[in-house]
Amino acid sequence: MKAIPTFSMQLFVIIILFSNILHAQSTLKIKFQPDDYVYVYETKGFGTPNDLYSAVIQNIAIVNHDNDSLKIKEVEIIVSQGAIEIQRYKVPEKILFESAQKFNTYQKQGVLEYYDFQFQTSKYLNGINFSKSTTLAREEALVITHQTMLFQTLPDLITVIVRASDNIGNSLLTEGTLRVINHKSNNQYYFPLKGTWTAYGAPSLISHHRWGSIQEFAFDLVKIGANGNTHNGDGSKLTDYYSFGESVYAIGSGKVVSIFNGGTESNENLKQPNESSEEYFNKSAKLQQELLSKGFSYVMGNHIIIEHDNDEYSHYAHLKTGSLKVKVGDSVNRGQQIAALGHSGNSTEPHLHFHVTDGPDMAYSRSIPVSFDNISFFPDDDKNVRHIHYGQILITHD
Repeated sequence: MKAIPTFSMQLFVIIILFSNILHAQSTLKIKFQPDDYVYVYETKGFGTPNDLYSAVIQNIAIVNHDNDSLKIKEVEIIVSQGAIEIQRYKVPEKILFESAQKFNTYQKQGVLEYYDFQFQTSKYLNGINFSKSTTLAREEALVITHQTMLFQTLPDLITVIVRASDNIGNSLLTEGTLRVINHKSNNQYYFPLKGTWTAYGAPSLISHHRWGSIQEFAFDLVKIGANGNTHNGDGSKLTDYYSFGESVYAIGSGKVVSIFNGGTESNENLKQPNESSEEYFNKSAKLQQELLSKGFSYVMGNHIIIEHDNDEYSHYAHLKTGSLKVKVGDSVNRGQQIAALGHSGNSTEPHLHFHVTDGPDMAYSRSIPVSFDNISFFPDDDKNVRHIHYGQILITHD
């Protein structure tokens, strides 16, 4: 029998390996929500030795479209700048298993549908079931959330590689990529309030905002008094709060595309002196459920959305009832008063919830980083710092 040439055997092996990769790509898919790219947020400050950039991949879905079950063996995330690898790490198996169980339970309990604005599975996983383990049956998915990274060097690409095996032992591999963007708007924006304010919510990793794509780069803004509190007295009345009723201004010129003035305000929604923290938490959770049952607009309370140049939209939420000074279709100028700060919607105390997005849909548009041209930080300011972080005190300048 004639021997098979060595080069033919090598070619045969290559063909087999290549066919396996094609098979994986056609049956095992990686999907991201939000898709295409991830925004970084700058972490700089007075005296910091390094520029840092944080990034959060909100949702990574691994979907099996094969007729047979597939076992997820490994999920690896590689961060790079051009041809240079910056970071590489594997998602722990424990996280994969816990993520599978979480989304499987959420689906059974109806949580995914009720909180679709948070998980957005209807937008990119419609009709897909969620596996309770790392073994995926046909049309099942495993979703990994909130993969968090910190960089000293700004990357330009994140690659997610998934290795799996089918039920006869074939190894499969697929990958997905996200571009990395350090967003710098071409629009010039002014801060939506005037005076001295504190960021009680911000895009910092220790803030709740960072962990949802629709408010990832949002702010909760309050005013602190000389007593070091957000309120005078015991804080049981709206009028006790230094922020309540303060004027809210358009951050830039644009057109009003949406308003809502159906929210109400009540002293009863504040933490009362005789309430324990547990009692107040339960009261707030009940209120949130009541608002959600009415619609997402009621959660955000009275609000205004303004369209600016370059497809950017500013959102102003929890506004004071009856204070809105604009209507849909109005043109506004930068610095124009549009409303007053309030306590409507899902609000623990009077504050302004503010963010900029890439679209007018409050429940599904993507939050984008924003910076302002008329602020300085207290007590130490650095003109190279663009981004506001949790707990920072900032002062506006006309």
